[in-house]
Amino acid sequence: MDDNRKGALLVILAGTCWGVISIFINYLSAAGLGEMQISFLRQLFAVLVFALVILVRDRSKFRIPLKDLALLMLVGFINGVLFNFLYFYTIINSRASIAVVLLYTSPVFVIILARIFFGEKITRNKFTALVLTVAGCLFVTGVIGEGYMPPPVAILTGVLTGLAYALNNILTSAAVKKNDPLTVTFYTLFFSFLFLIPFSGWGSLTSLCRANPMILVVAFLMCLVTAVFAQYFFSMGLKLIESGKAAIYGATEPIVGSLVGILIFHEESNLMKIAGIIMVIAAILLIGKSDAEQGEDMR
Repeated sequence: MDDNRKGALLVILAGTCWGVISIFINYLSAAGLGEMQISFLRQLFAVLVFALVILVRDRSKFRIPLKDLALLMLVGFINGVLFNFLYFYTIINSRASIAVVLLYTSPVFVIILARIFFGEKITRNKFTALVLTVAGCLFVTGVIGEGYMPPPVAILTGVLTGLAYALNNILTSAAVKKNDPLTVTFYTLFFSFLFLIPFSGWGSLTSLCRANPMILVVAFLMCLVTAVFAQYFFSMGLKLIESGKAAIYGATEPIVGSLVGILIFHEESNLMKIAGIIMVIAAILLIGKSDAEQGEDMR
């Protein structure tokens, strides 16, 4: 398997892992945890898991040039505090499907930022795939046709989630070009955890966990699926493919999120959602083609 296909598969796997996050968030929110407490537990377990993996496999992965720590601190703040708060707030205060579609304004930001900072070309294929992705997400989540209007604050936090995700994509891409993906993932999660400590509400969090130990079990499972596996797959994928393409491949998340809604939360399935899934799959197939064969620079 060549690097482009391997990178695409890794980002698609990351999107799949992120797509099931609403299962865990809805349970933990119903158990009484706030957005930042959910984020704190997720990052805490993730740091412990990655530290254990590095200790067992290769302790040299703890080493990182001091000049790169500032970048990873910024990624950690965006990934742990900013992104998680905005995304979880949007899920809890609107619908999971609305949060996903607003998150997937991110490919627009990613492609523009990647053009500015990395000089990545905006090809015809990439532009067409971007349009298909945004349209497909609108159809998949049911925003078009259902007439549901989320609260204005939830719309704002959802769009800001897309921007935060785009910044995380761009900065992580820069970091893995100079460092091992495992090292980048560990320090991203470590700094995320440190930034979340002041917002954890430790007293109430420990009381909730003592009263309901299943909170820790669900939080650990959420950590494994949506932080450990997802973040590692994503970092590995970004080492092999362009940030703009990764943003499109990651649109598997709303497909998985929609299937979770249908199969687990018994949300309605209709032709609009099926059409949206087909659009996103078409975008993924399109962006996977060679730019040399299918597109030209749209400067």
